[in-house]
Amino acid sequence: MAGLMCLTLCKLDDRAAFRRWARTARLAAAEAGDAVLHSWVLAQEAYGHYYSGDLQEAVDVACHAQALVPRTPCVGAALAAALEARAYAAMGCHQETRDAIARAEAILARLEGEALIPSAFGYNEAQLRFHEGNALTHLGDAKAAFRAQDRALELCAPGDYTDWAMTRLDRAKCLTDTSGVSEALAFATETFAHLTGPQRRGIITLRGREILNTLPREQQVVPAAREFRELLTSETKVAGW
Repeated sequence: MAGLMCLTLCKLDDRAAFRRWARTARLAAAEAGDAVLHSWVLAQEAYGHYYSGDLQEAVDVACHAQALVPRTPCVGAALAAALEARAYAAMGCHQETRDAIARAEAILARLEGEALIPSAFGYNEAQLRFHEGNALTHLGDAKAAFRAQDRALELCAPGDYTDWAMTRLDRAKCLTDTSGVSEALAFATETFAHLTGPQRRGIITLRGREILNTLPREQQVVPAAREFRELLTSETKVAGW
């Protein structure tokens, strides 16, 4: 339950509450003495650190999650390896990123049964391709990122609006480099238009702000950028951030 709270608070980008629940989850998992469960809890914690911008902490916790189960393929290890790749990519570490992606793929190939069911307790190819696409987006490898994003969107469960939106926002980021800012922001705006207000909040709005903030200053004031910024600002005000 504490691990699920970490996941929920991470998606909401409530960092203070996430850290409190992460500590509770970590202590409870250690007391349980279940390495597979402990690995899953640490993987959830690693994602929270990643979205909080604590990239090295995210890598360290993700590595710990994998080290707990060195010979046991499980969801926690797969999640942690994928997150490790994303954190390394955000730090610009190319080889480490690709090594972690390969490790996540290898673990996924050994998962079976309920571990492959799309849920908080499962991990499947749709999730891996989203994580791979995100990592490749951060590395600036748009061509490879597009392939991973296509596969992620093809496999994404109909109700999984978070991975769907985040994958499309990664595509918008790639489009800023390949097709121009106006097309990229139109794609991002279209993505937000398909979500309800509550669905947009948290890490989805955070990702939208990241895309805007990485644009050159002169491109942040074009009409498409102003429209998208107003959309993001309205969500922030509604959420009370």
